[in-house]
Amino acid sequence: MTIASELHLLLSQGVTGNQTQLVEALKERGIHTTQSSVSRALKKINAVKGQDGNGSTVWALARTELKDTGFFDSLVTSLSHNTQLIVIHTRPGTANTVAKFIDDHDFDRVMGSVAGDDTIVIVPADVAFINETVQEISAYMKQIGIFVE
Repeated sequence: MTIASELHLLLSQGVTGNQTQLVEALKERGIHTTQSSVSRALKKINAVKGQDGNGSTVWALARTELKDTGFFDSLVTSLSHNTQLIVIHTRPGTANTVAKFIDDHDFDRVMGSVAGDDTIVIVPADVAFINETVQEISAYMKQIGIFVE
C-alpha cells in the first residue's frame, strides 16, 4: 500500500491529528515515512485541516465521513459584504478549505477569492448582483453543511 492509501485508511477509521502525529500513527502500522511525505499524501487524498474540540490542528477526511463528529459544523462564522466585496470569516486555520469549496463550485458570479488563515475575500464578477451572489454562496455553504446561521 502507498502512504496515501494507508493515510486514507487511518483517517477513515477516525484517526486524526497533526502531521507529526500522523507520521507516528503510520509508524505504528509499520510504515516509516517523513512529515513532508505525509503532507504530500494529505494533499493527494484531499484531506482537510481543521481544529478539534481543544483547538488543536488536525487533519481529517472530507465532510461526508466526518458529519457525526461535528468537524465541519459552523466552519464559517460569518458572511458579510459591502457594495464591492464579500468577506467570509471562518474558524482559525480553515479559510483555505472553505475557499477551495467555493472555488471548486465554480460560481458564475464569482471572479475569484483570496484566503488567509480565517478570512476569505471574494471578488464578485458583477457588483450589480452582489446581493444575489451572497445569497447563492450562503445557500451553497448551508447545503454542504459548513455554515449555520
